[in-house]
Formats: sequence, C-alpha cells, structure tokens
Amino acid sequence: MTNFSLIVTDSGPLITLAVADSLDFLFRAELPVIIPDMVRHEVIQDQSKPGAALVAEWIRLNDPHRLTVGTTEVFEEFMLLKSLNPSTKTKNRGEQAASEILGRELEGKDFGAVLLFEDTAVRKVNFLTRLPDCVVVTSTSEFLFGLESRGLIPGAQSVLDRAVDVRGNDILVRSLVGTSGSEPIQEWPARIRPRI
Repeated sequence: MTNFSLIVTDSGPLITLAVADSLDFLFRAELPVIIPDMVRHEVIQDQSKPGAALVAEWIRLNDPHRLTVGTTEVFEEFMLLKSLNPSTKTKNRGEQAASEILGRELEGKDFGAVLLFEDTAVRKVNFLTRLPDCVVVTSTSEFLFGLESRGLIPGAQSVLDRAVDVRGNDILVRSLVGTSGSEPIQEWPARIRPRI
C-alpha cells in the first residue's frame, strides 16, 4: 500500500478551516501535512483578512513537529520579484509551489500525495491534467466528509456551515479525483495510511 502526504495546495482550505475553528482537523488523517511556503505567505500576508491571524498562529505552534512548511523556488522567485516590484501578485503561485513540493514527495517509488484544494479551485483542469500516478485530489468538503466517514471528526457539515458566511456556498461542493495508483478512489480515505 502506498504511503501518502497531505499537501495544502492553496490558501482556501486553511482559511475555511480557520474561520470554522477546525484547523487541527488537518491532522486527523494522520498523514504528514505540508504547507508550501508560498501558500503560507498567501494566507498570512494580510493579517486583517478573515482567518489569517488564526492560520499564522496555528502554523507557528505546529511547525515543525506536526506540520512542515515546504520551501520552494517559486516562493524565492516571488520574493525576489516583489523586492523589485512591490505590486507583484501571488496569482497561481500557491499551486505552482504545491506542484514543486509534489514532485519532491513523489521521488520515492512507494509514495503518493493527497492534494487539498479549496472546493471551487479543485476543478482547475489545467492543474489536474499534469498529475503523476498515485495522487488523490480532494476538496475541503470531501476531505472533511472523508474524515467523518471514518469517525475521525464529529460533523463535516457543521464545520462547513460555520465557514459559509465568510467563504460562501461554493465550499459545500464535494470533489474527489484520483490518478492511477490511488484506486479504488471510492475507498478514500480508508486506504490511505500514514508514512512510517
């Protein structure tokens, strides 16, 4: 059976879980949690935005013993560009950083990844078409319902309901896609086990 890591691919899941006071649910799957440095920056750069201060404090308290902030060339390049032009935007760089992390995680033959997207972003076809084998792509809502189905959290819907006022109804959309080697996808997350 393949060992998986959980990679948070954009700021959306972190904000959704923060405003629902449920960030620790990311640890319930008992997978190594990786947040790309670019994604962290996207969330915490403006502490006045909903959930940003909560995410910043949560990362500070849990890195490196419960999660890893993965360093990327994407973030280094962004910071260089921002120093030359302060109006440089972060657009799509979180996903690019996640892709870089994914490549490193899959270097080992028996490793896979669970990519956690915000529910509206999980349908980005351009990112999904380039995925290697043994990758599960899941939305925030599907991830939560997967945890609930295993008895790891009490109520996925209540988490989503707490976030709807800030995040909108799109977070309720469930999506789950798997590439070759992640089958049978219907059994996710039961077939995923932590890396030893």
